[in-house]
Amino acid sequence: MKKLFYLVSICALTAMPLVFTSCDDDDDNQVTPARGVSNLSFTDTDKTEGKIGGTLTWALPEPETNIDGYVIYLGGTATEKKIKAGETPKGSKSFDVPAGTDIPAGPDLYLIVVARNAAGESTNMVALSVKDNVGFPIVTNPSFEDADLRPGQIAGTLSWSVPADDAEAVTGYAIYTADSRDGEETNGSSAGKVTKIGEAAAGATSFEIPEGTAYQAYLRIVTLSAYGEAAYSIAIEDAYTKGGFYILNSGNWNENNASLSYYDYTTGVLTADVYKTANGKGLGDGAEQMLIYGSRMYVTVSGSNRLAVLDRDAKEIKSIAPAGEPVNPRCMAAGAGKVYVSYYYGHSVAVLDTASLEIEKEVKVGRYPEQLTVAGGKLYVANSGGLDYGSGYGKTVSVIDLETFAVEKEIEVIINPTQLKADSQGDIYVISMGNYGNIKNTLQRIDGQSNEVTVLGNATSMTLVNDELYTLFGQWGESKITFKKYNALTEEVISDNFIQDADAISPDNSPVLAVNPVSGQLLILEAPYGATSSLYLFAPGGTLEGKAVDTGGYASKWIAFVNE
Repeated sequence: MKKLFYLVSICALTAMPLVFTSCDDDDDNQVTPARGVSNLSFTDTDKTEGKIGGTLTWALPEPETNIDGYVIYLGGTATEKKIKAGETPKGSKSFDVPAGTDIPAGPDLYLIVVARNAAGESTNMVALSVKDNVGFPIVTNPSFEDADLRPGQIAGTLSWSVPADDAEAVTGYAIYTADSRDGEETNGSSAGKVTKIGEAAAGATSFEIPEGTAYQAYLRIVTLSAYGEAAYSIAIEDAYTKGGFYILNSGNWNENNASLSYYDYTTGVLTADVYKTANGKGLGDGAEQMLIYGSRMYVTVSGSNRLAVLDRDAKEIKSIAPAGEPVNPRCMAAGAGKVYVSYYYGHSVAVLDTASLEIEKEVKVGRYPEQLTVAGGKLYVANSGGLDYGSGYGKTVSVIDLETFAVEKEIEVIINPTQLKADSQGDIYVISMGNYGNIKNTLQRIDGQSNEVTVLGNATSMTLVNDELYTLFGQWGESKITFKKYNALTEEVISDNFIQDADAISPDNSPVLAVNPVSGQLLILEAPYGATSSLYLFAPGGTLEGKAVDTGGYASKWIAFVNE
């Protein structure tokens, strides 16, 4: 049987604006407002034929300058202000259309919102097409916020208020996704696609959209009743936005010019020195690593002997300088509300409580510790011995029990270990930089159960995303960069060349690899000595996307994604 739908739809038709005496909104009220509201929403809760009632809502223009208020009209077309329903002051986001409001004569019914000031009403009318509810119960006040951060997928709670009248006639609700506000189910065709995702019982006021539900532009709640079916569709947004990422630029040696850059995926624009813009001062000397954990960012500024705690807009919350002789905070890992920091000159690891932002404890490890990682209730620390190259590099990974915060064992690896990553089953991946001569940059795996060490090949930089290990081998003096990708769970090689367009990047320029954890986009930082660094972006398939981007900073060495 054909379903009857009582729908609300945004009309794409907007009146053409007149020519104004000024292109800018100003506060002198000498010209009518240039901007209008957006995202109108309304459902008729008055079931009397020829009458409507309910709450009309909208989003305010940004900025709301040169506007004193809004006038609401009913019209038979999208540009006809036939009956004035009322006014609201500046800042209002809704208007209650009284129950029993008569519908004007005309081919259709529209609610129209017009911004006004002392000079008059704007010619930018924003219209919403409305269907008269002629007797079927219909839900009101639907709302939904996507909790699934993956692109093209949604999840979360869809809620509504039960029909105000004839609730006893309601037999249940059917929930759909749809690519248009109107339209009917079309058996999966691409035009007007409507997909049923579940049902709710009579009396229900919510429905859990399952994780991984394919995103469409609308969610539709169909009220099933003894009279028939009536639907209310609401526009929704995919919570995943490409967002962007921060780039940590270490700066030139002893030049006090470490910095942060930000790349915005939406605009494709890289903004340099965002830390200085946010704080009115430089970041410091010799930045080493940044970490996004919870609502904050943590940056080790090793040469300045401090740990900077920032909000996600790069505004500094606190600067932590360890007491005593400089220890040069180096690398970080996080878990269970703690940030673990290696002290390079202190030959130790400290624990920062993320609630109090105070250092709680410290434990000695091996010489010149670098990266850390957490797995299976343990903290693994790479002891590089990096400044003891004359007397011999370090060759151990310390294992710290997180309950006692004591070192319980040392695992021997190839000399000069610096980088660590852990997969979901507790295995640890290690890159040892060797001696920059006959012992090459080497990738190893520590079995999380037996602590057995296996050599996998060569690598200079790595990142582990969704249990896939991406590696780059670009040791200084090598002729070209090579790439290899592993399945960390099956321990099999997935690809021997997952980037094809990297010939322009030199192994001598300290290349660093990163992978967007949501989109799969591949990124490489190249840091030539004495010049600002370059950022290369590659599609997940490995093809170069556009030209290299100047990071605006020196010795770029770390990328932190805001959607991590």
